[in-house]
Amino acid sequence: MTDNNKTLSRREFNKTSAVALTAATLGTLGASKMAAAQTPASALESTYLMELALDVAEQLDTGHTRIAPVTGGTFSGPRLNGTVRDGGADWITQVAGHSSLDVRITLDTDDGAIIYMTYKGVVARNDSGLYWRVTPVFNTAAEKYDWLNHIVCVGKNKQIEGKVAYDIFEIL
Repeated sequence: MTDNNKTLSRREFNKTSAVALTAATLGTLGASKMAAAQTPASALESTYLMELALDVAEQLDTGHTRIAPVTGGTFSGPRLNGTVRDGGADWITQVAGHSSLDVRITLDTDDGAIIYMTYKGVVARNDSGLYWRVTPVFNTAAEKYDWLNHIVCVGKNKQIEGKVAYDIFEIL
């Protein structure tokens, strides 16, 4: 290609063409369409799964991480109910202005199934008060509750005196 008797190499031509194409594309889309490309395709939906209320013993101080033994508790919801076994724990690590949670517990349903539940979470103070959210994951061999192995959940803390408690929601 020549421009005012100047010859461009193939590499220079490809680079110039790519820049021109990108500029033309952005100009054609316009700012409003670029902003629209950043909006979600659909709203996030959820359904209530259960309330989880844990009995927790005095925390063990190990430095940056405290360990809170889980000694029992209950869970109840439209599709599952039962108790929390003694023997789980919450590893609470202080990280740059917030607490990072790592919890592992065993659930016994009222009809005899065993469910292993873990969750990670964040506890932080903000202008609105306390931000406390968790992301539970379930594992079970019980056929009736196999659907738990295939869902994503989010939990939000709730106040129950003497308990660590959450409302847990399945993300649809």
